[in-house]
Amino acid sequence: MRRVFYLILLSLSLLNAENFIDLYRHKGIESVKNRFDALLKDPKYWSDYLKDYDVSLGYYESGKNVILCDKKDKILEVYDISSGKIERSFKSSVLVGKNGEKKKEGDLITPVGVYTIVSTFVPQDTFYGPVAFALSYPNLFDKLAGRNGHGIWIHGYPLKNDKRPDITKGCLVMKNDKIKNLKEILKPKKTYVIIAENRLKKANKEEIAKILSFLYRWKDSWAKSDINRYLSFYSKEFKRFDGKDFESFAKMKK
Repeated sequence: MRRVFYLILLSLSLLNAENFIDLYRHKGIESVKNRFDALLKDPKYWSDYLKDYDVSLGYYESGKNVILCDKKDKILEVYDISSGKIERSFKSSVLVGKNGEKKKEGDLITPVGVYTIVSTFVPQDTFYGPVAFALSYPNLFDKLAGRNGHGIWIHGYPLKNDKRPDITKGCLVMKNDKIKNLKEILKPKKTYVIIAENRLKKANKEEIAKILSFLYRWKDSWAKSDINRYLSFYSKEFKRFDGKDFESFAKMKK
């Protein structure tokens, strides 16, 4: 009920007060909820909602830090995202591993993908500098694609001797003064790390609007137990987190 009330308040800008009250007065609160559900499934609603948002790095419901690293340019940047606004708060050159898409342990390639920071710590080995951030590689997408490996960090230069090779074993490495500064500005539990190669393709509002409306149509099909429509949202090549293929997943859902 609280959620419905919240949606009512949000929708005052979409429905004029008279129509809104008449809908409730003649058909009840369920009709108002149905109207909201219809709006959330409509890409046009989301296009209007996002008109003042910068979604070039994606859409976020709440404030986030986004670390963007371009392997080609060897640049790492931090963006603060809040209420649809994006502001860069940090920039540094970095060392990276080999080019390409990481596939296995020991290939010396920095992975490409979207990760989170799973821990912040002081490395026991001084070679890795004063502080390190462990990334969530391999993520679920990597695992389902058969990629393996571990220990992908953002870390500093050797403490005892700042000379080191200009290529890493897959990590992102920056000078120690920079990584200390990075530690001060990050909110690790609210940070995504996007690693791209050959420059990140920025998102646009039309794409984001389609994705959000798609998610609400998917949710609606399950809520209404429309199993055929629900399964139509899935690729025949779909794999679940536990490895179930589409056929096994569909049988279980039915």
